[in-house]
This record gives sequence, structure tokens and C-alpha cells, in this order.
Amino acid sequence: MLRHSLKRIGNAMELTKCHCRKINSEENAATSSGEIWDDPWQAATSKIEHTRSKAIEISVDWKYVQRLMPKKLIPDVPNHDTYPTPSGWRPPKPRADLTFYVERNRDHLLPLYLETRRDQLDPKTLEFEYVELVLVKGIHGDIFECEKKIREYLEEYLHHPIATHVDELKGFIRIKGADRAVVEQCLYDFGF
Repeated sequence: MLRHSLKRIGNAMELTKCHCRKINSEENAATSSGEIWDDPWQAATSKIEHTRSKAIEISVDWKYVQRLMPKKLIPDVPNHDTYPTPSGWRPPKPRADLTFYVERNRDHLLPLYLETRRDQLDPKTLEFEYVELVLVKGIHGDIFECEKKIREYLEEYLHHPIATHVDELKGFIRIKGADRAVVEQCLYDFGF
């Protein structure tokens, strides 16, 4: 059965070979009148043109980009007529007797941040209470002396004990039980 079907396919192939007329490109060129219907594919495709491009160097004015780049150095402290300014800012005047230093950030502000943490579970409502901690970052030098002086100052000012946590490697202190404004006043009194 398979042989008979293969023979039929072979006979059909021979018929198509015999009865098809191959048109040479020479015949086509001789009989072509230049009309679109003679060779629609040639008319549809555009002729390929090779163009060589050259590298052109454009001079760029980088002054607009450089304005957006962060400054590598902290700019000079602005001069004001009176201190503290209306926003409460004061220039630093560190005391020589301290063995630590609190570095200001690039905006000349003290590095004080608020952190909200979950505290204890309220047994009546079964909801957690939240507490605000004040973070003092950018401390250089003897960080334990800094923690001791800040705690003494705040306990004397607030008349209740203050909880502190020192992270020596990262250079910051967490303070629980004092408001951020009181810690800021403490650092201003130390001269930072």
C-alpha cells in the first residue's frame, strides 16, 4: 500500500516538472516592459543603499548636570544677624572639655530622628502600646561618655529616669522617655 502511494507521488512530481516552464532572468529582462505588474516584488522592496556613518563628537555643557550632583563638601555655615534664627537653628560651638562630638548633617542640622516602636501589651484592650524613641546619630569619640552626659542632663531637666541604648559600632544612642525638643536643647547646651 505504501509503495503504491509513493509511486503516485513520484508520478505527480514528474508531471509538474515536465509541464512547468522555467522563466530565465534573461527572458524576463527581454520581455519586461518596466511595469509594476511584471515584477511586483521588485517594485515593493526598496533598493538597499549603504550609508556609512561617522562618529561626531558633540561638546556638552556640563554646568546644568553639575548643579544636580550632590556637594562633596559641606558648605560654609550661613551668617545671620541674631541667633537662634526664627527656625531655632544655632551654629555649633563645641566645648573643649568634652571627649565626644556630635556631627551635624549636610543641612547643618542636628542628627536627631524619631523612631516609633511597639511597647507593651495593654491587658484591658489587648492592643499594643507604642513608644517614641529619639535617635542621636553621628556621634564621634567616647560614645559612652556622651550617653552618660545626655542621661544626666535629661534626668535633671525632666525629674524622672531615662532609658538609653548605645550602639557603639554604628555610633548612635536611642533615648526613651524624653521628647525630641528636650534632647535637641541638651545638644545645643553642649555646644553642638
